[in-house]
Amino acid sequence: MPLLRLWRRLRAAIRRSLQRRIIVIVVLMSLAIAFGFSVVSVVSVRSTLLKQASEQSQRDFTEEVQRAQANLDSSDVVNRIDYQRLITDLASTLQDEGSSNLLGVYIVGESGEYDSVVPVSTDPEYMSLISDTMRDEVASDEAGDIFYQPVGYGRENQPDLPGAILGASLTMPDGGDVSLFAAYSYESQERSVMSIQTTLLACSLVLSVVIGLMTWRVLRGIIRPVESVAVAAEYLSDGNRSARVKVDRYDEIGVLQRSFNEMADSLNTTIEELETISSMQRRFVSDVSHELRTPVTTIRMAADLLESRKGDFDSTTARTVELLGDQTTRFQDMLADLLEISRYDAGSAAADLIAMDMRGPINEAVRDVVEIAQAKQVPIEVTLPDREVYADIDARRIERILRNLLGNAVDFAEGKPVEVRIAANDVGVVVGVRDYGTGISQENLSHVFDRFWRADASRSRITGGTGLGLSISLQDARLHHGGLEVRSALGKGTWFLLSVPVKSGERPGPEQYPIRFADDTSMNVLGRFLTGQTRREGWEGDDDRGRGIADDSEEDGNA
Repeated sequence: MPLLRLWRRLRAAIRRSLQRRIIVIVVLMSLAIAFGFSVVSVVSVRSTLLKQASEQSQRDFTEEVQRAQANLDSSDVVNRIDYQRLITDLASTLQDEGSSNLLGVYIVGESGEYDSVVPVSTDPEYMSLISDTMRDEVASDEAGDIFYQPVGYGRENQPDLPGAILGASLTMPDGGDVSLFAAYSYESQERSVMSIQTTLLACSLVLSVVIGLMTWRVLRGIIRPVESVAVAAEYLSDGNRSARVKVDRYDEIGVLQRSFNEMADSLNTTIEELETISSMQRRFVSDVSHELRTPVTTIRMAADLLESRKGDFDSTTARTVELLGDQTTRFQDMLADLLEISRYDAGSAAADLIAMDMRGPINEAVRDVVEIAQAKQVPIEVTLPDREVYADIDARRIERILRNLLGNAVDFAEGKPVEVRIAANDVGVVVGVRDYGTGISQENLSHVFDRFWRADASRSRITGGTGLGLSISLQDARLHHGGLEVRSALGKGTWFLLSVPVKSGERPGPEQYPIRFADDTSMNVLGRFLTGQTRREGWEGDDDRGRGIADDSEEDGNA
């Protein structure tokens, strides 16, 4: 387990660093190449050395055979004891005059009266290496051939050393035959091969380390400047507009360093220009909004005065007075939205949070839009629990959020019901506003909170305004450290979830709220709304107007 953890850490460290990954790859490749070269070289050298040793031992043995036969031809023996002495002396002479890798000489009588000659061995330890097959071949030879048999033998802690047995037939003075065998060792050649192999492996390791260090040095010269550029880019993305890199190269890396600094300078210039333009726009909106408040208030007073006396006017004039009052009210609402946006842009907006029952702002928002709902024949179904649902809120802002959501829902409901429900736990409160109308495409859904954006600018809306309502609603929700989410589908309607924490200053995660959307696209929710009495506003008919589509099983099953 410790080795496995160490391996995982090493692998993770290598994956996180391009420099480490390249070094490891280069070292492993160099090791593989060096190892392959070493194996091929060792095999080739071993084969050559053993071949040379074999040829040399055959030459040496041939000379041994010739000397032995000459000694036998020049000898003058008459009895068995003399033959035994002759063979013994011959073996000693051959051993003494043989090459340095000669292990032992063996003479064995094979036929005639010499088969009873005691076998002579200068080193009996290796006599067992002579195979029966080779003895038979040598004994039956009549052409004076040299026979060769490679063998392996052991010595001390070296159990498998290479060697060879060479054999030939000798003719005694009386015409009989004896067999001469010689054991040769190739230990010195094997040691040479092992020495070469060790040297090659050591050279391979040293070469791999050197290549790794050289690769590290080269990569360090490339990676470090790139890392400095990456760090400066992170600082720049975090808002540190003074982040720059030191230009200390004149190659391609130097081009990158200079290009980054030029890009940062260009970004600073562009940001400063945009900030100047944005500041001028905010100042213009704020100044115009404040300057318009006085004349609009005067127009409002005049409209109210005319409204109070419209009974004295003819029908055309009275209708004109009504339109004047409606448009003045709409103008005032638009002006209030612009002022609120300017406060958010200036960073001066603040919420006056007080612990209160969430049902109050919900009921107030429903009452504000009920007349519009009646005019469009859209029922608003409000389901609230019998118990109080407390949270630290700014009632004015929460009411404004819900009024905007309900106004949009009624506007796009196409005569189908709008549902208002609430969910709560110890952490947060969630208010859901859902319609079953036209819905919004996924392409346009990402723009619903953009300023001055409207889903369908060509349609006439009773509640039509500047297109700032949902943008202000989102800012109001964030001012409570809460959130405002939306899901929609064409033909299925739109669903908003307003979430606020119970305690001011807390920032619950989405999974801590009593209800939330299951994913980023579908209208499925996780959790349940609170149960209670459902009342219907904005529709006086006695028929049960349907949603126009079947209830979503995921809503009824999970909500």
